[in-house]
Amino acid sequence: MTRKLILAAMFTLPLALLLSFSSTAHGGQPASGLVIQGDADFVSCGCVSSGTGSKADPYVVGPLSINNVTGAAVSIDGTNLTKSFLLLNLTIAGNGAVTSQGVVLNHINPNGTQDIVAEVIGNQTSIQTVGVGIVVENSSYVTLDGGGENTNGPGVLNKGAGTINKAVSGSINLENSGYVMVKGWQMSASGASPQPDWITLDPSLPFWGVGGVRMFGVNHSTIDHNAANNCTSVSYSLFNSSHNTISNNTADYPFVTNFILTDGSSYNVVTNNQFGTGDFINFLVADPLPGTPTLNAYGASHDNVLSGNFSNANGPTGSEIKNHLAPAFLGGIVVLNGTYNNTITGNTVTQGSGSGLTWAQAVPDNQTPIGVVTEPPTLHCNVTASEGGGGPLNLNGNVWSGNTFKTADSCIPNP
Repeated sequence: MTRKLILAAMFTLPLALLLSFSSTAHGGQPASGLVIQGDADFVSCGCVSSGTGSKADPYVVGPLSINNVTGAAVSIDGTNLTKSFLLLNLTIAGNGAVTSQGVVLNHINPNGTQDIVAEVIGNQTSIQTVGVGIVVENSSYVTLDGGGENTNGPGVLNKGAGTINKAVSGSINLENSGYVMVKGWQMSASGASPQPDWITLDPSLPFWGVGGVRMFGVNHSTIDHNAANNCTSVSYSLFNSSHNTISNNTADYPFVTNFILTDGSSYNVVTNNQFGTGDFINFLVADPLPGTPTLNAYGASHDNVLSGNFSNANGPTGSEIKNHLAPAFLGGIVVLNGTYNNTITGNTVTQGSGSGLTWAQAVPDNQTPIGVVTEPPTLHCNVTASEGGGGPLNLNGNVWSGNTFKTADSCIPNP
């Protein structure tokens, strides 16, 4: 079966056929996960349904069911691979352990060239109750396609998307990789609710978790047409990641924020996303405070573009305010601390807590549970930190233009 026919069939094969193949191709549910570390493993695993392993005709692994595995259900190390592969319509149910993963792809195309095709695809893919749904590390030219892309607007179709649900830390974690495509996934109820470090914006998992989709050290990659619902503490995050595109995604109900870009993340484009009901913030572009180890390690975030996005109804609950968990820098779109030369243009922000458009600086306060001054009142226009862009008197070179909103901080011009 050619790759084109495989991609067409992945949406139409009846469920009975998939389940029948699943039980015969892998002898039922294996006691351990599927491990591929070389070309010969594709021959010996009994998991390949078709394909020759060439780029034009990759090995097709799946449909396949792997449940209750300790560690990774599927682990592929591409260090010594010359064969291409598609992981098609996998069904994975983990044991709920933080250390378990659904799919781990490591050292795929490690030389930064697309020597092999590597994809996780299928609108019948289901990954649940693992620590992290999909992990891509030290890799390039990997495609993760849940098949649910809504061609008529942001997010995914009402039905027919690959799902990653109830992952303890989060759904998709990308680290130290490039040229990765993530699209068409429905991600729900994934992620823990750790307390972020608002002063240093430490990117470590204990402070943020994975949430929906996390990028750390990722470049030239795309997150497009995904849906993240109740993925805490952040729906989509970029740490130390540059030249990426975040587009046409939807997100609702994170504990902290729907989007954060920080820790040296620069030259990214964030466009046509629809984010709502973020507990504190919907869109956050931030630098750590001056003198922090993270700012020294990763440098400033700058020259990012947020355009054509929609922010709706951000704001903390009454109990979060009462317990001093809500930072004072609330807003629909927030530019925080010394980040510079960012452009916020053509966005629509409905009223929430704080301002629709906010420019602020975190104020440390070791008397609060979150280490910074909490709301109320909110902070506005108190920025003294600057990593560039002409300094605070020049708004650190940040530009707001053509946005639609009910309120904005008084220091923010919006031609």
